[in-house]
Amino acid sequence: MTHPLILIVEDSRASADELRTRITERLGFSVVTAGTCAEAVRIMDEQGPNLFLAILDLILPDAPDGEVVDQARARKVPSLAFTSRLDDTTRRYILSKDVIDYIIKDELAVDNVVRAVARLHRNRAAKILVVDDSPSMRTFMKEELRRYMFQVYEASGGPTALRVLERNPDVMLVITDFMMPDMDGLELTRRIRERYPRETMAIMGVSVHAERPLTVEFIKNGADDFITKPFLREELYCRVLQNVETVERSRTLVELNDIKSRFLGMAAHDLRNPINGIRGFSRLLLDGVLGPLTEDQRSVLGTMHQASNEMLQLVNDLLDVTVIESGRLDLVLEPGDLAVLAAERLSFASLAAGAKNIRIDKQFERAQCMFDPRRMAQVFDNLLSNAVKFSPPQTRIAVAVRVDGREAVFEVTDEGPGILPEERERMFRSFEKLSARPTGGEASTGLGLTIVKRIVIAHGGRVWVESEPGQGSTFRVAVPLRVGATTTAERALAAAAIGR
Repeated sequence: MTHPLILIVEDSRASADELRTRITERLGFSVVTAGTCAEAVRIMDEQGPNLFLAILDLILPDAPDGEVVDQARARKVPSLAFTSRLDDTTRRYILSKDVIDYIIKDELAVDNVVRAVARLHRNRAAKILVVDDSPSMRTFMKEELRRYMFQVYEASGGPTALRVLERNPDVMLVITDFMMPDMDGLELTRRIRERYPRETMAIMGVSVHAERPLTVEFIKNGADDFITKPFLREELYCRVLQNVETVERSRTLVELNDIKSRFLGMAAHDLRNPINGIRGFSRLLLDGVLGPLTEDQRSVLGTMHQASNEMLQLVNDLLDVTVIESGRLDLVLEPGDLAVLAAERLSFASLAAGAKNIRIDKQFERAQCMFDPRRMAQVFDNLLSNAVKFSPPQTRIAVAVRVDGREAVFEVTDEGPGILPEERERMFRSFEKLSARPTGGEASTGLGLTIVKRIVIAHGGRVWVESEPGQGSTFRVAVPLRVGATTTAERALAAAAIGR
């Protein structure tokens, strides 16, 4: 792949060398230099189409009044002006010559040049959609944005814009006028936000000055920015760049998180086999298959076996989290009764509860809905397991399944230490461990509630907690009832089959 070619026109050899070194080392671009206007013209004539950008000093020995800018413009070479002086007259002169931008020679000049060159190179991959019913305004916006090397699409109205976005969902920024027939900018903003989150696409509203607070209305309807006509060309670029860079950072974070999830998934998957080997062989030894054990040997092997069980649980939780976070959580929905599933999972939790002399009371009501039995079993297991872990011995746990309006609700109430108010906001985040600790020394990965929340949300449901410090906690999961759910009378008749 050919590296972008940069022309530096600078009569100071030291400055030219510094710029060339920085651009070459940081960006990997190819650089040629010229110390005079005549030399720059020769290079532009030779390299013309190959030049990505020219960085032009406005004061040269043979062109003291910025004539080199006209030479670059005549040859259609994109350029940045590099100047030690900047008053309003110089600024207007530079921008009138179709120069992309100007950079002032100061102590930050070299870094600013490198940053500007890198930004323009990245702009070539950034897509912007301009929506305006005025052909002249669309043309103006396209020319200004293409000057900065963006890919620009256009639409004459809201319906056309939505079709363009369907074909190009990787558009980073939509710039939309307010007053348009068929669909105004506010309605278009709402429609876009229904399909594309802020993390993947920014929206900027545009309009002339109006009596109504359009800036507020656009932002409250989902836009990220608003600019009032008429605006300076530099203001447009600064605002566009701010929004594009925000989306770039968000997309980068998403990509990094995906890489992290894939790495954790591969690591967790590869750990399963050796962990299962340890579990299996330690179980054989504990069962006396290879001969009798001393008490010390049995104790050590018991600790090893328990540790391997806990490690396997962590690995399984990691795999679940990576699947969920990667967006690959495919539910296999089936019609079923949450109360039947709850009764089944409760039979497993009762073993751990019995070891701590914890009584479990249940009150189940038939609740027909659509759910993934395997995934919903994970939800119930995590909530029941947490209730047992954080409950002191000889306490009580209440488990209920009921119908509330159009939702089926599963709830678990314990008599544990409760949850501090400041911890409730972060308790469903990955790897979060709260101040409360398991009362029997049980292991806790900090992933269980994360898995619960993601699975419930995937079912179109919600999960929440009610708790006071020292008063225990009640976790509730609510999922939509399926169409054709049974009536209250039918549920009452079926209650005996479930067992209260």
